Amino acid sequence: MLKETKLKLNMKKTVVLALSLCLAWTFTSCNVSDEPQNTDPQTQSKLSATASGSSSGSAENARIIVSGFAVNQLTVGTQNVEMKYYAKADLLAGINLGNLQLKSNVSTGLQTSSSSQKSTVLIASGESRLAVIGEGGTPEGNYREVSFQLFKNTSANSNDPMHQKSLLITGEINGKLTTIWTERESTLRAVSESSTGVEVDGNSELVLNFDLRKLFEGVNFATALDANGDGRIEIGPNSPDGNAAIFSRIESNLSSSVILQKR
Repeated sequence: MLKETKLKLNMKKTVVLALSLCLAWTFTSCNVSDEPQNTDPQTQSKLSATASGSSSGSAENARIIVSGFAVNQLTVGTQNVEMKYYAKADLLAGINLGNLQLKSNVSTGLQTSSSSQKSTVLIASGESRLAVIGEGGTPEGNYREVSFQLFKNTSANSNDPMHQKSLLITGEINGKLTTIWTERESTLRAVSESSTGVEVDGNSELVLNFDLRKLFEGVNFATALDANGDGRIEIGPNSPDGNAAIFSRIESNLSSSVILQKR
């Protein structure tokens, strides 16, 4: 009787072990199939960002004045970057773009490096600058779009101008100090101006160009108010100066104001 009990216990242990191994194998198999590795040949590349008063980026190293707003500084927070491209091998094979599907560079060195949370200055003392967002390996090909999420800096010191902000622009309207900001963490999509995308092949540099002409399109800064009389014009969420219509227009323009270019 004792032997029979031990035999039954051993059989139960064997069945449990077998089931556990089976489940573990199934789980591992699912994970592998759900996240296929990118096998396209890679090259070292950079993703940078800048700001300009025109889509050509010709305002670099010049004072940027758009719609009567003289820009002094622009800082933007970014995170969670993903880039989509047409594979070089498919393009060399002569496949029509209409028959190609965009691939993602997720989990590559460039995507991982670019995705970390950071606040980057793109205009300082009225002059545009080029700032690196990330660098690393990424598949060769023609890059059609880059999506990224704005990053609201909640860990910055309360005295830091970027505290609780994802985008901050300072400057002057008719000589009066002006601040424009948002706290949103919206996802933005920068698309290349050419339908064929931006070629990445051997130490290339992709550029996110924040086009202030597009950002301020339809904005009449002549109507901006210093309602509380503190000597500053503030345009942002719950601004003490109001300016809600201007802020709403700028926020709605934000999604179409970033262009993907090649340096």
